[in-house]
Amino acid sequence: MTLDGHGSDVRIRSFLPLSDEHQQISDEQSSAPGMHFTSDTTGPSRLATWTGNGVPDGARLRYGYSLLASPLQFDLDPELPVPDGYGSSLAPYLRPEDDIQVDAPEIAATLHQIGADHGSTTARLHAIYDYTSSLPQRPFKGTTDALTALRLGEASCNGKSRLFVALARAAGLPARLVGGLILQSGTKRTSHQWVEVYIAGHWVPFCPTNHHFASLPETYLVLYRGDEALFRHTADVNFDYRFHISTSMVPSPGARESFGALNVWALFDRLGLPFMLLQTVLMLPVGALVVVLFRNVIGLPTFGTFLPALIAAGAGQTGPWWGIVGVLIAISVVVLLRWAIQRLELLHSPTLAILLAGVTTALLGTSLLAERFGQLHLARVTFFPIAVLAIASERFYLAVTEQGTPKALKELGGTLVVTLACFVVMHSLALQIVLVGFPEVLLLVVAANVYLGRWVGVRLLEYRRFTPVLTGGAP
Repeated sequence: MTLDGHGSDVRIRSFLPLSDEHQQISDEQSSAPGMHFTSDTTGPSRLATWTGNGVPDGARLRYGYSLLASPLQFDLDPELPVPDGYGSSLAPYLRPEDDIQVDAPEIAATLHQIGADHGSTTARLHAIYDYTSSLPQRPFKGTTDALTALRLGEASCNGKSRLFVALARAAGLPARLVGGLILQSGTKRTSHQWVEVYIAGHWVPFCPTNHHFASLPETYLVLYRGDEALFRHTADVNFDYRFHISTSMVPSPGARESFGALNVWALFDRLGLPFMLLQTVLMLPVGALVVVLFRNVIGLPTFGTFLPALIAAGAGQTGPWWGIVGVLIAISVVVLLRWAIQRLELLHSPTLAILLAGVTTALLGTSLLAERFGQLHLARVTFFPIAVLAIASERFYLAVTEQGTPKALKELGGTLVVTLACFVVMHSLALQIVLVGFPEVLLLVVAANVYLGRWVGVRLLEYRRFTPVLTGGAP
């Protein structure tokens, strides 16, 4: 979230997800410099509030968490009768609201027209669902109440859902709106609304927009319940927001139980170590094998044997292209520092310490600037192995001075190409699943390295160099 406080008092209200049978929330992190954060869970939703005094322009707020979601599916009894009455706690979900006109004559007429004013609970819901889901979809352009959706004969998700709730309440079924997100990797602003109906002691989900009857896919994230606005904030603060969504592999409970005797995930879980660290540890030998293939078989030069694999591991937080940008920033800083201090004729170890400090400062500065301009992937560049980057960057400088710029650039290009290859292999979901479930597969990686270590064939990039010899021509 971003805003311009103009040095005045600012208040922002939104909703955060709660853990339930559909979704498990963990690893929550909040960043709101200069503002106070509170969370209230007394109602059906988790209300979050940020308040601040003298908030400057360009203020940024961030709230992140990890989600493990499971799909929901309810099998409704086709003969389930509509109850004669409900307890007082459900009374609000039968009443009309400003945008859910339950008692409007047009709602009653439509209910009768579609046959949802009689029959079992399931029959009424099928009639309401079929009618609302058949309405043409229109782009979201603001709040659409139930009557407007009915009169237009088309609506976005919020109009269809309000009409569904109005018809369900008019049919004697407690119903409420649900708001949240449809999860897709990337950045988005669009939220989504669907419906829950109280049936036999359960709140059962329905989405007439995306055709989910008594079910909820794992890609739906519930943020709030009720006819609410996702954000409310102080006026005239140029408020904006984005949802940044990324996926990562986490074993399901069933998968954890199926792991063999060498259950490394359970070990990391007992030690309280993050699952991402386990992925990195297991995939590094595979990345090193990729480097060996490129160096020994293809003949592509790199800075160091394992540097590309380490950079690829760090790039898991930034993405491959921003990772390359981070490498180039580190190299540029080291070249400038090396040139600046070479006249001091320092010993090698103090020089490396200075370069390490320079690279650390540069990457921290890059993170600050990237966060300032909303480049969150680049802001994670500090996940890189900084000491290794400093040494590799210093090697680039030495290669320039000792062997010339063309050869140094060739090694740099080879390093970046191999890094991209390592990234593709190390972040393969299929390989990660295999190695987490069966870490003994690393023995095959060892065997492959033994084979490559005894391989003495001509490297692929050297075929052109030795073509005359191989073809029997003149050298």
